[in-house]
Amino acid sequence: MKNKALALVMCLCIFVSLAACGRPDIIGDNLVMQAREDYEKLDSAQVEMTNTETGKVEQIFTFKYSSDGVLTYKDWKLIDGEENVEFNDGETNVYLRDGKYYQYNKGDEKFVKYTRTRTHKKAQDTMLTYIPSAITDARMQHVDNTDEVTHVYDVGKINPAVPQGAQATGFAVKYVFRKSGELISFTETTIYELDGKETRIAYKTEIKQKNSVGEIENIIGQEE
Repeated sequence: MKNKALALVMCLCIFVSLAACGRPDIIGDNLVMQAREDYEKLDSAQVEMTNTETGKVEQIFTFKYSSDGVLTYKDWKLIDGEENVEFNDGETNVYLRDGKYYQYNKGDEKFVKYTRTRTHKKAQDTMLTYIPSAITDARMQHVDNTDEVTHVYDVGKINPAVPQGAQATGFAVKYVFRKSGELISFTETTIYELDGKETRIAYKTEIKQKNSVGEIENIIGQEE
């Protein structure tokens, strides 16, 4: 169940595209909006999502743009304890699912080439969750040399993804910024009820190797 939760949480990224503009009256708006803008301008990065309860990294999205704007990426995640990986370099799209490889090449009906102007959803600014119209509470606290911004959402307005049969009861995002305004991480917490039991799931996202990712190799033929 918990391994499926990561995929469910990531589905929220589809919804956050509704938040095209910020709301200056919301605490932390300027920090989050700048972080989203900075992220989308990156030439490369590695995005890691960690289950805060287990401490395990359950998803890594690594991307890099070529000099002519073509996106190469590798999207690795754990689903039910099994590795699922996707690779795309603008010429070949390879998937590893249930221990089997699937490949599509440029020109195939199912092939998608991503570029700066038509990029992958995880390379877009909406990868950083922010839905101003659904925020019910916003606060900021200063911890050591960081600023922590927490946004609490109305689950009825955003309908966060939860396991089948479950009922979402809470969703919040905490962003941690350096005093300079640079984003350090953000953590998404979802609370839901299933069969009378309340479950809390939290994933911490960190953006690493900013503009310093080397070659991203095709997953076929890679040594583990």
